[in-house]
Amino acid sequence: MHAGMDDVEEAGLRAFAVRVGCYAGASYPERPQWIERDGERRDVAAVESQWREEERLGFRVRLTDGAHALLYYVPELDLWSAVDVRSSREFRV
Repeated sequence: MHAGMDDVEEAGLRAFAVRVGCYAGASYPERPQWIERDGERRDVAAVESQWREEERLGFRVRLTDGAHALLYYVPELDLWSAVDVRSSREFRV
């Protein structure tokens, strides 16, 4: 368990774990470029918004097929997780 996060919260994040390729200029992560889960890679067309929470960074992204996803990065765990946002085409992570 890590500071500020309980075991249940960490397990929840890990249940939605994905690989994310990011552009990293001055800092990591600056801009997600692709998402991969179960060997399927999906390209990010745009980062529509991003924010910082106490223990993680959040990104709302639009994928090249028009689907949307919420990405979360927990620096302390070096862990990405993703949740689909219903749109014209569902993104299953």
